[in-house]
Amino acid sequence: MPGLIQRHNAVAEYSAMVSTNPSAVHRRHIQRVQRHGATSARAALCNEVSDWYEAVCPPIEEVQDAIRRFQSDPDFTQDRVFTFLAPLFVFGALFVVAVVAVQPHSFAHRILDTPGDHTRDIAKVTGFLLGGVLLSLVVLRCIIWGVSEISSVIVSLSSTEERRSRERSGIPSSNLVLGGMFM
Repeated sequence: MPGLIQRHNAVAEYSAMVSTNPSAVHRRHIQRVQRHGATSARAALCNEVSDWYEAVCPPIEEVQDAIRRFQSDPDFTQDRVFTFLAPLFVFGALFVVAVVAVQPHSFAHRILDTPGDHTRDIAKVTGFLLGGVLLSLVVLRCIIWGVSEISSVIVSLSSTEERRSRERSGIPSSNLVLGGMFM
């Protein structure tokens, strides 16, 4: 039986990590209702819209937690993502070339009719094919790098909770430069 309990604990831990914590949204809704008293139709609509907004655009803390989990995973590296996606990009590039070559008035039909007369065209097509594949792989690598950099920037952003805790402790987080000029 210890195996079953360990599996249950692992599943509970994983579901807690993946959870978006709907109880926090419910608590905020209750606080709004208590603050505003009886809800009118307009207030109810505003509450519903804000709940939808929080569902579609989660707070930065939740996004940061998810990115930190990805960054702490040793199996999720740029190299592994590239090696996983590279065959798909190569297939996509070859598929695009095949779609262009199948067209009735394409260069491939002229080359295939008389291949001996078009040796220079065959070299151009081969260069175009290899260049397209290499370019698609370079673009893939740049996209992976860009997503990695953007996620690092998102993780380094200070959340509203961090700013509030700094302000409560006496460290102003906004108007630091201009605030000292006009005091």
